[in-house]
Amino acid sequence: MKNKTMLILGGYGNAGKAIARLILQETAANVVIAGRRSEPAQKLCAELNQRFPGNRVSARRADAADPASLEKAFAGVDMVIVTAATPQYAKPIAQAALAAGCDYLDILVQSEVVSALTSLADAIAQSGRIFITQGGFHPGLPAVFIRQAAPYFDQYRKANISMAMNAHIESLESVYEIIHEVGESKTIHFKNGKWVRAGWNDFIRTDFGPPFGKRICYPLQMEELKPLPAMFGLEETGVYVAGFNWFVDNLVFPLILLFHTVKKGLGVRLLARLFRWGINTFSIKSEGAVFVLDAEGTKEGKPRQVRITASSNDGYFFTAAPVVACLLQYLDGALKPELGLMGNVVDNARLMRDLERMGVCVAVNVRREELNVKRDA
Repeated sequence: MKNKTMLILGGYGNAGKAIARLILQETAANVVIAGRRSEPAQKLCAELNQRFPGNRVSARRADAADPASLEKAFAGVDMVIVTAATPQYAKPIAQAALAAGCDYLDILVQSEVVSALTSLADAIAQSGRIFITQGGFHPGLPAVFIRQAAPYFDQYRKANISMAMNAHIESLESVYEIIHEVGESKTIHFKNGKWVRAGWNDFIRTDFGPPFGKRICYPLQMEELKPLPAMFGLEETGVYVAGFNWFVDNLVFPLILLFHTVKKGLGVRLLARLFRWGINTFSIKSEGAVFVLDAEGTKEGKPRQVRITASSNDGYFFTAAPVVACLLQYLDGALKPELGLMGNVVDNARLMRDLERMGVCVAVNVRREELNVKRDA
């Protein structure tokens, strides 16, 4: 059987590069670097073929706004991986993948992407294709971590996810999704047994340890959490992200909300420039990301707390590793043909093992009423 071919749309961006490298390292698949500009795609193609044997990398032009270019680029491809910040084109990209007989995975954040793809669910089912949305670590890992902690409890009551990240930002395009997410800020979390609207005042405090330390974390909405309360009997769950620095949190974020109130999309380029400058100027110098689950419940009638952490000093690698761990399950036939969210469809225990094997630092800390136990996952 010939090796699978995976096309990365936006493949010469930071996340796309990291995913391409890990696919070549972890699998025998062929990789196509695709994007609107041929020169950076060809340059990355040459670099990767020099680094990895087998001449497995090629380049193609593909513009998310041009269906004809997508149809041409997707020909002969097994899996389309969307890393470009193009949530408004998720549906036409997915339609082009269906027309070309491709499977699909994206790392897009917005909940609107889930809605757009859900409108194609019948067509996806009829075609027998595997479509995975909201891959990566935010979203992508929250449901995985919450499911991973379930066996530690007889009665699972509370599961909150906290994230902190810091990276030098070069491309304005990588900021647009964050601005959109902050501007919309239609977040919900599960409190006292029901889903309720969350505002910026519904923050939690999390001690991430060095280098991030104790941080205030603000609520995000993650679609993958919605089935979990019924699945595990949870009374509380949510996803929260730490602020970036005083300039971004106290000046840029309020400006985003103000501009968005006046008109959706107003001043996006100006806000992106301010955001990028604020991150690169005022954030801590240590780059990386940390992801924490704080869970509570009981075991054998006694209170128990479980903390699962995962971290990396490279935020783009931390996005790529869960994607490639998911792709390993795709390649060996472990995933069913359907439309699903990555955090809900993967084998969580296997994904966690693969993350650690690829270089993500993973640890589990279990605290009981009378005994503290710490072990590595």
